[in-house]
Amino acid sequence: MKWKRAAAIIAAGIMCLLPFVPFKQCVVLESLKHESKDVLIPLRGMEDEFSILYTHSIHLSDVLEVYEADADFNIVQTTLIYEDTAIGMPGDAAGEEVFSRTQDGKYKISNMNRVFPYVDISIGQVAANHRFIYNEKVYPLADYFEKGTLIRMSVQNQSLFQFWKGVILK
Repeated sequence: MKWKRAAAIIAAGIMCLLPFVPFKQCVVLESLKHESKDVLIPLRGMEDEFSILYTHSIHLSDVLEVYEADADFNIVQTTLIYEDTAIGMPGDAAGEEVFSRTQDGKYKISNMNRVFPYVDISIGQVAANHRFIYNEKVYPLADYFEKGTLIRMSVQNQSLFQFWKGVILK
């Protein structure tokens, strides 16, 4: 009889702790200065692409940065697509990267393997219009964070409790 009581107590303890165990790999967008809910984007699997699209502040044309997550929870930039090689944009590729033009005349650097533990983004106040793109859906970041907010994009395992506290994009 004592072993049944002990088993019930252990099972209840496990059930209480289960919501706090990280289990799902997500892209996490979190404000570094303002109080706001974290934005969580559950990834379907490794090498699942996600992107940041924004309007460059100087030449006012769109820039697309394509990323994926690696097994060590890093963010790996794989591609950069942009319209102008003017100030603030590369005019060529480096190392094993490939510099080319797209069919619509944009510049593209592919075969990138730039690894970051996180990426900080300042949500534009005027023209930038930062957007997160995943699974062919576009999410304007100004819908979730105040303009001018510094956010951090990282890849983390999240728990049920963190899902409950955050804003989940599907």
